[in-house]
Amino acid sequence: MNSNLNTAFFWVPGPLPGLNEIIAAAKSGRGSANAYHRVKKQWTNTVAVQCLSAGLHRQPFKGPVRICLDWIEPNRRRDRDNVSCGAKFVIDGLVAAGVISSDGWNTLYSIVTTWAVDKNRPGVAVTILAVP
Repeated sequence: MNSNLNTAFFWVPGPLPGLNEIIAAAKSGRGSANAYHRVKKQWTNTVAVQCLSAGLHRQPFKGPVRICLDWIEPNRRRDRDNVSCGAKFVIDGLVAAGVISSDGWNTLYSIVTTWAVDKNRPGVAVTILAVP
């Protein structure tokens, strides 16, 4: 873990659900969206736990931040835009853990995304940078 008032880093083991999995969960609820809510709650909590384990809640960011998401997929089967949909869970987890105050326009300055493949270690490396 690398954390100070300007930068923080943590890892979320994955792969996180992509857009196709999220849509399938939403459709399986037959209008109730319960399956989607379970998926969202599970992954938001997973991210929050990783933040807390890394101690990021001890020095929350006070101003706007840039979030860098380095998606590591086990293979190239999912499209990059499908994978990136998991950013919702990452950012909501940061808010739930108290690392950032909100996901609103005043806090979330930008999201930078990259993709790579590692069949042995899928997940997302998250870097949070304070914006001056």
